[in-house]
Amino acid sequence: MLLEDSPITAVLPGHYIGERRCGYCHRSCGSSVFGFTSVSLTVDLYQLLMDRGFRRSGTFLYKPDLLNSCCPQYTIRVTASVFRPSKEHRQAINRFNRFILGSQYEEALRRHISSSHSASLVGKHNSEFDLVSAIHRAEYDNLPPALAHIPIAHKFVVRLVPPDCNDEKFSLYRHYQKTCHHEPDSKITKHGFKRFLCGQPFEFERGYDPYDRENVCAGRPLLARKRLGLWHQMYYLDGQLIAMAVLDFLPDTISGVYFMCREEYSNYSLGKLSACREIALSLEEERTHYHMGLYIHSCQKMKYKASFGPSELLDPELYIYFPFDKFAAGFENSEYVSFAPNHRVRDPAKDLRSSIGQYRTIASSCEEDGCEDDNDDGDHLPLIQTVFDADMPGMPSQEQIMSRIDMSKVRLIIQKYIFTGESLSNMHPTVFAKLLEPILQMAAVMGLDLFYEVFLYIQ
Repeated sequence: MLLEDSPITAVLPGHYIGERRCGYCHRSCGSSVFGFTSVSLTVDLYQLLMDRGFRRSGTFLYKPDLLNSCCPQYTIRVTASVFRPSKEHRQAINRFNRFILGSQYEEALRRHISSSHSASLVGKHNSEFDLVSAIHRAEYDNLPPALAHIPIAHKFVVRLVPPDCNDEKFSLYRHYQKTCHHEPDSKITKHGFKRFLCGQPFEFERGYDPYDRENVCAGRPLLARKRLGLWHQMYYLDGQLIAMAVLDFLPDTISGVYFMCREEYSNYSLGKLSACREIALSLEEERTHYHMGLYIHSCQKMKYKASFGPSELLDPELYIYFPFDKFAAGFENSEYVSFAPNHRVRDPAKDLRSSIGQYRTIASSCEEDGCEDDNDDGDHLPLIQTVFDADMPGMPSQEQIMSRIDMSKVRLIIQKYIFTGESLSNMHPTVFAKLLEPILQMAAVMGLDLFYEVFLYIQ
């Protein structure tokens, strides 16, 4: 959505969705989030929202309620320039490179590197290991022409491409969902894949094409500019698509959205390799951080994220990043950790599998949600309530936000008409009263500074 030639962020009113099925421990009603759908979204605004604990699934943005969920989900990031690959990471990269190149080519490459005084490419010790060089070492396009006469075991190619939906990508997605997440064919649809991982969820100024398609189609060189928006990173082995990373390129970070791969190559730790590759990509693209999504301390499948250090987790009440090790000490005593003075404490007697209050049940299965696990099993419907009733951590009370909000800075779009400042104050009291609750909820969850930057779209 454009206002004149400038992109804007416009969002639908959000809801607190409680008692959702948890996609991690599989409790029928243990997960709670606040979520809303974006009509249009800028990369700048989304990056700021991530630093308030939001993630996106397609155009649906959600903020997990860490205190009132069975599996608290913390935003985790790595500062690319200080990342140091562990021994396990280095071994995984070198092992995959040997698999691609083969022993004959590997030995010839060692001699070639040694003679070129570039031993850092094959360093065995952390101080000698060059992540960017090692990540690209086995790629077909980076092989030295001087060794073209020596055969390689496999041809490995990596490409960054626009997030179009096609049969090749969907076939990999279907394979991954069936083999890794054990989803039945009936739940794996091209429409769901496209909505979740394809398209362009971000808005840019008029005439700006983040993929520079005009030059690409004409065979001209790409424009030299900062890469932004949603991209797919494709991994080809001997011409077959074996893995794909879905990445958000934001102004100061690259955010990993999803990763999928073929099961027969799982022995090569492609998930860990992709994270290393995306940190290297963050360095190459001059981004400060790499966001690894969400981290759950009690989830074994997420333990690998803790190995990418030094990393940081986002405090759910202060909205400040602290070192992972500091959180790890807190996790020894509780799954919910905050370093805020007088921070919230999870009630040990509270059973997160039971209802967290008497709320209005809705018949919708929240199909627009899609956050981490968007497949409701039908045994329990999620519940809708206000964020103030839920007592979500990191939120001001309704009375507090009411006293702080400056209504002259609130911006609404109602039936394609824009209401701001004076036009809001002239609105009929009955109409305004109906709008007040969604305004206050969105302001509380997003924070006033960010809320003033968006248009609340009332359908």
